Amino acid sequence: MSHAFTDLFDPGRHERVNAAPWSEKHARAALDAIVDDSLAAFTPQGLWPAHALDEPATPHGGYSMLYLGAGGVIWALRRLARLGFVEDDRLHFGDVVPTLVERNRALGETQQGGTASFLMGDSGLLLLQWQARPTQDLADRLFETVQGNLRHPAREPLWGSPGTLLAALHMAQATGERRWVGLFERGARILLEEMVFDEAVGGWTWQQDLYGRVRRFLGAGHGLAGNVFPFLHGAALLPGELVDRFTERAWSTLDRLALRADGCANWHPVHDPVAVTGRLPLVQDCHGAPGIVVRLASAPQTAQWDRLLREAGELTWRAGPLRKGPGLCHGTAGNGYAFLKLWTRTSDPLWLARARSFAMHAIDQVEAQRLARGGGRHSLWTGDVGVALYLCSCIAADSNFPTLDVF
Repeated sequence: MSHAFTDLFDPGRHERVNAAPWSEKHARAALDAIVDDSLAAFTPQGLWPAHALDEPATPHGGYSMLYLGAGGVIWALRRLARLGFVEDDRLHFGDVVPTLVERNRALGETQQGGTASFLMGDSGLLLLQWQARPTQDLADRLFETVQGNLRHPAREPLWGSPGTLLAALHMAQATGERRWVGLFERGARILLEEMVFDEAVGGWTWQQDLYGRVRRFLGAGHGLAGNVFPFLHGAALLPGELVDRFTERAWSTLDRLALRADGCANWHPVHDPVAVTGRLPLVQDCHGAPGIVVRLASAPQTAQWDRLLREAGELTWRAGPLRKGPGLCHGTAGNGYAFLKLWTRTSDPLWLARARSFAMHAIDQVEAQRLARGGGRHSLWTGDVGVALYLCSCIAADSNFPTLDVF
């Protein structure tokens, strides 16, 4: 679908990338500063203070979930330790991790869509707890949690089974146990059966029953791209014909619904001509081109997929860093991972250079927000440790997106 380039994104949401050249030394120093700030702000009783930009229901309390709470910060710091960026003896979370599920439930955040959610609820925190201290009881609790979420009506990654199936995939990869592989395949088949064919478009979507509304999301945060991701990432554990059906349906739908101009492509958050009238598409990991690239960059190496992903990456670059902030979900680092994915897929150094340009810009954004607010933003998906992991990926020239590609 051809459009004018100005129809593809809202320039007011973006800013020009700064001109600072890539510096690994600068990136490592910024990473160290984020780690130091995160460790200094932690207390076992209060965890990390909730940030005003995360709209805390309890401003003086601390969240516990993976998405924007203690679970995500602890996972990030442990990941950085495994990669050699933090000394293990600085991390003292052993007594805290087993308390996070109940703390998270006590805040009530999980009640919006059940308690199983990977990023917002039990399954991600149980996986974190099992990783810290593997026991059969924890593995069984996690298995039952994922299994009980297989037919969640949201049919999207945040609350639904595409998210909790990631926990099953991570467990299958960590343990090699057949029950996790079987659960993962069963969830894939259920989701494939729940796809709906749109005669008008000639493409496939899911209907998301989410927050009291039924919609058809397309992107990474709540929709098609995010739903397909686990089965591309875990393709080695699934029958080839099953993976092929997901990828064929994803390509045909996204190709037909893409808004294209001047070698770029983007998508509205939802497939709903009425709802998107007069609105410009977003360019974020959760909704829009960068999230499409991050979730689908391991799609088959065909000319069709290459073109679609390249156009989405080009739009992400030309739109520029997000004014909203430096984080993963709707920030500069999340968008930058699209370039790292294209670097991994194509080996074209252009994409690595672009990723590192966004990294330098994200460093400035973290520092500016810290000065403006008097402290860091302590969360994985919306805050500073997510940026630290992005800097780590830019240093190593890898594209492992936190908690999705690796856990």
